Parts: sequence; structure tokens; C-alpha cells
Amino acid sequence: MPRRLGRIEKRRGILEAARTVFARRGYAATRMIDIAAEAKVGKGTLYEYFRSKEDLFSNLVVVTARESLEALARPGKAEDPPEVLRETVHYVVHAALVENLDLYRLFFDFWGIAAASRIEAQERLREVQATFREYLGGLVRRGQRSGHFRPEVDPDAVVRLFSAAVDGMGMRLVILGEKVDLEAYSASLFDLMARWLMEGVPLDGASVLKEQGRSRED
Repeated sequence: MPRRLGRIEKRRGILEAARTVFARRGYAATRMIDIAAEAKVGKGTLYEYFRSKEDLFSNLVVVTARESLEALARPGKAEDPPEVLRETVHYVVHAALVENLDLYRLFFDFWGIAAASRIEAQERLREVQATFREYLGGLVRRGQRSGHFRPEVDPDAVVRLFSAAVDGMGMRLVILGEKVDLEAYSASLFDLMARWLMEGVPLDGASVLKEQGRSRED
């Protein structure tokens, strides 16, 4: 006899199905009945977990972001703050702009259509951003205490700059359709942050972009 899924497993299954359908049909064209069919549940069951399509989508975005943050905060091999910063920059750029770029595209549709759900979505996203601010800001402060980072740099300013750089690139990829070497972008972004936080850090990533630009000119 098949094992019955618990509520947590069923909720996750619905979210995964929703992501599949949203990616296939787009936000506007997706209906709750489409998601129910993909998740192999009744439409009524869907409404036991989510009030509306808007509620379901905003939960999908927030759950994905939270899971990425949980993975980011797990203990890794690096211990010194500069190397942790390098790993953080690389991880976030890859998670946001490679693994979850489809959610960026869908979010623009959601934001333009679901005006009534914006406030609730904003509150949920602010909670996620607060968690990320605590993590990255804490890393900067740890580096300041250890002497790796300059003490006069504002940790919150670092968080805002980094978040804007990632979100801004996401917009360029989605809206302008730019083709970007994200590995090189990640390296350059780390170099800029490292130069701000430390003195005498070589700009390895920037040199990569410079060499690429020179080869194209040749």
C-alpha cells in the first residue's frame, strides 16, 4: 500500500509542481487547476495549502530563497573571512543567476500583475533579506574583529552593495537578454568588495575581464 504523504512533503510537492508549470506557461497564463494537475492533487487540496496563485508564487520565491540561505550558512571548508567572502559571492551569484534565474523572470510578471499581493510579498522578502543581512553583515564584522577587514567599512553598506549587484545583473540578464560570463562576474564582484574591505588585494577577476575584452578587440 503506498505511503501517504505528510503535509510538509505534500506542500513541497505542490511548490515543485508550481515551479514547473510557471516555467512552462508563464505566471499570467498559469491557473491553479494547472498546478493541481501537475502536482496530482485536487484543486480543493491546493487551496488547503495556499489561498491563491499569488500566495503560492510568493511562497515559492521565499522558500527557494530560504533554502539557498540555509545552504549558504552551513559550515564549509573555509575559515578565514576573506575566503568565506569569496565562497559566499560565488555561491550567491550562481544560486541567484544560474539556478534560479527563471524565478527572476517570473517575478517581474508577478509584480506587474499581482498588485494586491505586493505588500505581503514584500514583507516575506524583507524577512529573507534580514536573514541574509545578518549572515553577510556578521561575516564582515567577524573579519573586522580578526583584522582581515577594515573597521571603518559599514557592514550594512556591504550587504546593500552586494544585493544590488546581484539583483541588477539579474535584471540585465532577464530584461536585456545579456550574455554574461557569470564566473568572471563573480570573481570581479569579489575583487571589488575585497578592495573595499581590504588593502592590497590583487584584482584577479578584473584582470580576467580585461583579457577577455582585449581578445575581442584583437
